[in-house]
Amino acid sequence: MARRSRIFALGALVATAVTVAALPVLRSSSGGEAAAATAPTGYIRLDKPVQPIPVPASKLPFAPYREMHADCGVTKQAADDPLVFPGMPGASHLHSFVGNTAPEAFSTPKSLTEKGGSSCRDPKDTASYWFPTLLQNGVPVPNTTVTFYYKSGVTDYRTVRPFPAGFRVLVGDMKTPDAASFGGEWDCGNKGGTTREIPASCPKGNVLIIRYKAPSCWDGVNLDTPDHKSHLTYPVKGRCTPSHPVAVPMLQSKVAYKLEDGNTKGLKFSSGPSFSFHYDFMNGWDQDRLEELVEHCINGGRQCNGYGVDEHKP
Repeated sequence: MARRSRIFALGALVATAVTVAALPVLRSSSGGEAAAATAPTGYIRLDKPVQPIPVPASKLPFAPYREMHADCGVTKQAADDPLVFPGMPGASHLHSFVGNTAPEAFSTPKSLTEKGGSSCRDPKDTASYWFPTLLQNGVPVPNTTVTFYYKSGVTDYRTVRPFPAGFRVLVGDMKTPDAASFGGEWDCGNKGGTTREIPASCPKGNVLIIRYKAPSCWDGVNLDTPDHKSHLTYPVKGRCTPSHPVAVPMLQSKVAYKLEDGNTKGLKFSSGPSFSFHYDFMNGWDQDRLEELVEHCINGGRQCNGYGVDEHKP
């Protein structure tokens, strides 16, 4: 498995951009010109497609959990979006960033591996995750915890590959028209069930939580696409489809907020109403560590904590 993962990672290193948007130009303080964007905004394709892992002939061992956690703190809030508005500081709505400690509008997967530490329990998780900031009457609401789960979205968890170096994705849509179309769910710390909209109130002492599952079947070719979404799709009946045959980890956000006395009045995201929630992921992991964790935790049928440890199944 380790050898297979490393071969997969090497493929990502030869990725080439085949459709790249023109880079805007900024004037430097010295009067010269400097490129404003260092990340392409179109297709970023591998030279050679990655093939799915064949389903093993042996019987699938029962495993109630097949996951690892990224437990991270908020590092900054800024109106930047290095995926949608690369190289354009202040161009987006306000985002809350977790993971890499030095994200900026100019960040790329490569720069994340070279700059900044980690706010996650695993210090080698220097990926960047960001989502719109929740506001209450215009004031940012503090987060209590932020967890991104890496799970198996397919039935056979042994076939999940790690995200390749250079991978990025946008999950959800700030332009979701209404709560009925929203793909996530809200709850008050699992008290009273889930809703598609922010609950009318939460019991005093509870947190407000938003969860959202990402698609987990990759086309095996594109590290990014113009809409930052089309290279991933959801499994069908526990399997990836021919158009997106490669199983990768299913990211699931769990973003918790601290409320004063359970009061949810006046809440909205910087991006709009409650159903405008979305999140971005840019792979800046130490790739060897990511491969190790996917193999041990997901392929191994374990429930690993933020340190990559399953205390019940070492």
